[in-house]
Amino acid sequence: MNQLGLRHKHEHSSGHNYHHNSSYLVFLDKLTFVAGVIGPFTVLPQIYTIYIQHNANGVSMATWLLIFIVTFPWILYGIAHKDKSIMVSFSLWEVVNMAVVIGVAVYGKS
Repeated sequence: MNQLGLRHKHEHSSGHNYHHNSSYLVFLDKLTFVAGVIGPFTVLPQIYTIYIQHNANGVSMATWLLIFIVTFPWILYGIAHKDKSIMVSFSLWEVVNMAVVIGVAVYGKS
């Protein structure tokens, strides 16, 4: 369960306290929530290029579709573990990922 950074979630839910500094964890939880909300906005330049300039040249449909597919289980994981940070962040990622996929389908080279 230590893969993919799941150690904290597993130990937190099982009652183990491997971090003794709770203020650090509170800070880290807030930081990751903010990063999770801001992160998807990094795709906005790509979306702007596709939708405003009608230019999807060089954007790989396969890559963005695969990113969309592998992101979806994280939403389910967040729901299962009642983790708001994961649910919000990965839901936002799915919105921007799908926006790129649709944009490539509409404005990509035929």
